[in-house]
Amino acid sequence: MIALALGVAPAVAHSPPSELTTDRYLKVTPMGDRVRLAYTIVYGQVQGAALRRQLDRDRDGRIVDAEAEVLGEQLDRQVATDLHLALDGRELRWEWSRVDVGLGTDAVAAGALSVDLIAWLCTGGGAAHTLAVRDDVRLEAMGTSELTIEAGPGVKVAGATLGGEPMPDTVATWTGVGGPIATGFELRYAVDDKAARPKDGRCHADAAGGQRRWWPYAVGAVVVILAASMLALRRRRRT
Repeated sequence: MIALALGVAPAVAHSPPSELTTDRYLKVTPMGDRVRLAYTIVYGQVQGAALRRQLDRDRDGRIVDAEAEVLGEQLDRQVATDLHLALDGRELRWEWSRVDVGLGTDAVAAGALSVDLIAWLCTGGGAAHTLAVRDDVRLEAMGTSELTIEAGPGVKVAGATLGGEPMPDTVATWTGVGGPIATGFELRYAVDDKAARPKDGRCHADAAGGQRRWWPYAVGAVVVILAASMLALRRRRRT
């Protein structure tokens, strides 16, 4: 799903856009039944101005929704192709659930812009999990990249490595094309009952919860049917 966000800031907090570079921000948020992955690309003033001119296909000086969606769709495909994810040793088949093109203003005569891509990676059962990420995305004039681990209540980070080396802090930054995440990022964590499990039906925990909600009705229906059958049998014996 692609949504246009005019006049709002990117979902991932960061420093103001640069003049000449394209910056990249990844935020990994482990939860009770999933991992939220936010991938933000911020085009600086010069890069953004050039993109705006390309997007304005009818040359009316304004970027309408359909024109902005072209950029969102392009990055949707590119990043999904070059971003490799594995969960608990299994390579994931996944897709973005949301793509937001943040123009700030629809004017072509403007500068920086951003694109936010959001994915929900379901973990299924179990308390301990390992997420592995390898990012081969290449963007023109790449500047700063930032990786953030965001662990809320009920989530305990057991360890993380980036580029084959221990990642001691929850935030890591680097500059230029590639960087340590091209070698790989691995996050090991465990969750308990306090970890967030959104009731949105996306992941296994919700599906299991749904089964728990309907099974008493199914059992009740079986009991009613059996009782009715026994009553009918007794009536037939009396006649």
